[in-house]
Amino acid sequence: MSRNLKHYQAFDEIVTNALLALYLTISQQGGYWTAKRRNEFLVKFIKPKIKHPQFSICKNELKTMLSIGRSATGNLEEKLWNANQMNLEYQAKFSQADELYIMLTELFEQHQFPSMLENLEKEMERDTLYMKEKSIEQGFDEDNNQIKPLPMKVKTHRLEALIEALQAKGFYRVEVDHEDEVIHLLLHRE
Repeated sequence: MSRNLKHYQAFDEIVTNALLALYLTISQQGGYWTAKRRNEFLVKFIKPKIKHPQFSICKNELKTMLSIGRSATGNLEEKLWNANQMNLEYQAKFSQADELYIMLTELFEQHQFPSMLENLEKEMERDTLYMKEKSIEQGFDEDNNQIKPLPMKVKTHRLEALIEALQAKGFYRVEVDHEDEVIHLLLHRE
């Protein structure tokens, strides 16, 4: 996965979760929260994230956030909203091919289903999605929008978990085209 994409995903996760945690806590505790109190909460939320390996790629941004939150005139909540807006603008630039790549990467990282280009000279590995390069090229137009269902093959005993993971974000619908030792799937864009 590209460094920029990993950075975006890690930073987006922290920004979104920090704002959600802040507003849920305010909702539960009630009352008026000053900017100072909000900053204190956000600093406590973000500080432990610096030590997490998954957020090491955006460590400098986290340290900058902490210094803003600790400053007497800083408004970390406002900075998080600005960062959130930038993340949404970045995400809006993703093509459908980018979204497929992200989904396949997450499928491997979160559910241990790697994906590979099909190679007829090698035996298929269990729990690995295989796609033909030609099918991928023909499945997208010049703007990288999916125009045809993408065929995939897989050997797995975890078909239900695979289908659930593929459909989780709501971008895709999975059709089981043929079920035997090797399962043939069609990935339809919703």
